Amino acid sequence: MESTNNVIYIVLMTSLVIGGSHSAVPYRHIEMDNRPAYMYNPQFCMDTLTGQQLYIGEGFTRPGQCIHVQCLESQQLWEDSCQVPKLTQGDCRPVAPPKASSEYPRCCPLYECKSYESNAGGTLEQTNTYDHYGTLRNSHLTEVIKIAQRPSRPSENIPSDPVRKYNV
Repeated sequence: MESTNNVIYIVLMTSLVIGGSHSAVPYRHIEMDNRPAYMYNPQFCMDTLTGQQLYIGEGFTRPGQCIHVQCLESQQLWEDSCQVPKLTQGDCRPVAPPKASSEYPRCCPLYECKSYESNAGGTLEQTNTYDHYGTLRNSHLTEVIKIAQRPSRPSENIPSDPVRKYNV
């Protein structure tokens, strides 16, 4: 009885493996009226801009664009592009990513936001760098300290040595 169960288990597993391997191939060979035929198996998507075929779950970055394209299980393309984050603190501007890359999301610009706070002792400048999702990636503080200047005195009150001239 146990050997019969093992044989049934092996047959079922083999049929699952063989049956499952056909789903990843866009065309499947079948027999119709004792002659070969090919049945279309729509398990992929096609990017109409590049002509590239993608299997379900597969994705790529479009050349020359910072857009990631992925084939969904519904056989529709999903495009993910760089977002402009909603940043409310400071004066923000886009800056190039630190490493030039053509792969998404490393090709997306970063956003550098500067804010200033002045006080009697100087000015505090804070620079925050965010990615395209609005996640803080780097923060930098710079403090410019004012040094009080002494009142200037007239030059006649400043003692100095006589100037010597040498002729050679």
